[in-house]
Amino acid sequence: MSSETNLRSTDGFRAFLAVFLVAVVGVATIGLPIVFGGMTTTVEATEPEPEFESYDSISQAESQLGSADEIYLGEDGSAVLRYDDESDVNKFEMGMDVSEGLAHILVVDDIENPDDELESANFSAILDQQGLSGSGSMVMQQPEDLRDLSIDVSGEVSEDTNEFDASASGTFDSEATTTGAVSTSGQLTVTADRLETSGDVSVEMSDMGGAESDMYLDATLKETTDGYAVDVTQEQTVTEWTASQWETREQAKQTLQSQYGSVSTALGGTSAIEIEDYNFEAGANGQSQLEIDFTVEYIGIDNGIEEQLTDQLANDPTTDLSRSDAEEIATSVTDLEIETVSFMVDVSGSSVNADWDVSIANYDELTFAMFDLAEATATDDQLPADQLENARTALEAQQAAGLETELTWDGSIEQTSSDTMTLDASLTSDTENWDAYIDELESRDIEPPNDVTFELTATTDGDQLSMDGSFELEAEDLASQAVKNMAQSAQTGPSGPTMSADADQFVSALAESKLEIARVDAGLTDGTVRVEGGAKFENMSALTDTVGGSMAISGIATEQDGETASMYVYVDDMGEIDTASATKSDIEQFDVVDSETTVHRAGEWDDDLPAIETDEMSEFLETQDDENTAESDDEDEDDGSDSIPGFGIGLASIAGLLTALVLRRRA
Repeated sequence: MSSETNLRSTDGFRAFLAVFLVAVVGVATIGLPIVFGGMTTTVEATEPEPEFESYDSISQAESQLGSADEIYLGEDGSAVLRYDDESDVNKFEMGMDVSEGLAHILVVDDIENPDDELESANFSAILDQQGLSGSGSMVMQQPEDLRDLSIDVSGEVSEDTNEFDASASGTFDSEATTTGAVSTSGQLTVTADRLETSGDVSVEMSDMGGAESDMYLDATLKETTDGYAVDVTQEQTVTEWTASQWETREQAKQTLQSQYGSVSTALGGTSAIEIEDYNFEAGANGQSQLEIDFTVEYIGIDNGIEEQLTDQLANDPTTDLSRSDAEEIATSVTDLEIETVSFMVDVSGSSVNADWDVSIANYDELTFAMFDLAEATATDDQLPADQLENARTALEAQQAAGLETELTWDGSIEQTSSDTMTLDASLTSDTENWDAYIDELESRDIEPPNDVTFELTATTDGDQLSMDGSFELEAEDLASQAVKNMAQSAQTGPSGPTMSADADQFVSALAESKLEIARVDAGLTDGTVRVEGGAKFENMSALTDTVGGSMAISGIATEQDGETASMYVYVDDMGEIDTASATKSDIEQFDVVDSETTVHRAGEWDDDLPAIETDEMSEFLETQDDENTAESDDEDEDDGSDSIPGFGIGLASIAGLLTALVLRRRA
């Protein structure tokens, strides 16, 4: 029998199970910040954060570990390997049943919270073949610099709606030396061929300087029959160094011609400047005031834009475009309709105010032209052809459905003289004709976005800060697909070329393990931390074979006796060894045996070894799985998708935030 058996000690299998949990939870972007390392792992109350030993890979863990403490040989070719280690945790349980594909781990320990800052926290997440869901809550002492806070965030994507809503308000202590306020509001409306946006920004500060920085600018761009026109109203302070450029109407016109005329010259067109109103007042100390209204008209610059862009595209070595294709793309640029483009900036004393109003239409042809350009471009970061084609098809579906997305916002921050800062903000996004868009996607054989819902709230009440959150993502075969994607990413990512053979073997086996369901629960109550996780695989032997070598591992169980934790690894088949008559000398070639290992011969031991708790492991997963099954029976079947067209809310960041709040103490 080979001596290359890769089964060595408690830490090895701890790391092995840790990979299970990281695989099933990490791929779901939950980010559980605990990887269980050695049996001595415990929370150190004197540290600002809990620290846990972890390994980058199974092979790294094995290279640092020793052999079994005791081996119990059976009559039928089986054996049980026992590993003992000291443990400071209150409770540690770990189990695995290979035939059922089950893995489970539970850690309970005390954590000192001297200031009782964190009163309670809970987090639970489950990943299965129907999707990913999770929820969490936290209650902690209100931070000293927080007077009040209210946050409410929610979002939903389904076959009927795509909406997002967020609001936040609060009052905070501040040590800022200046007073002031910043506010903004506005809206953005987007369709497949039209964009409209308008809004304003206001800034009031106590130390922005004096009148020398005052200025006012109001500009509007519009299309004409043969070009473009820009109407400008401008008021500004002129220094003695530039006064000669503006002292007379003629000098002002020459200055404007040099500033704006160069654009038309570069594009092969012409420009004309007309001053409607002019006033120049020389002031004391070299400071003069200029007030001027003028119009700049550009004629014939579209042809210049098209010619120059055509030359650039046709001669670009990274593109495979004929000149006629390049001309078509260039023409789509000038076909863009500028209905309204206007903005205003007013700087006066300690305040700045600005607003804008923009309406642009007929840019769908430009968008399709950009797809053509992307497909004809050969670069290292080029998108795959199927992704480009799907994006093009999605845009066509938006056009056919008349999909319209509207985003509105309103927010302000104010710093007062009483060392207090206030925040008040809201953000809302909604869509029209979303259901028609979904129908158009399906009619074009494009999978619609997955159903997603999430909520996050935070409020202060008395001297407490409470947070609650939940999320749910529905997607068919998400669990197994997530593990496959994670394995593929590990093998093809930056660390892929340097991955060891053992690590590559394990990652490949992980992709073949067919994860069915995984669950993680974490909580902190009355100074006690509890973390429990479990997973079920259709083909767990693909994983155990990578660490068991020629030994057929059937399961794992643990027990604690005071400060000693023991793990029992059950081996169904020791290969060619006749365990009924074997002695230590018959198996000492294995890495799991050394000079300090005690070997109990078959029939000479009657120890009561812990059983593999298959029912408990299964019940931990089935409790949630049954709930999901009941819910799915009441809903229509949904094919799901790995992508979410038209939805950009950061689900991962919300999940990560909830996890951090549950499992991290303030430094």
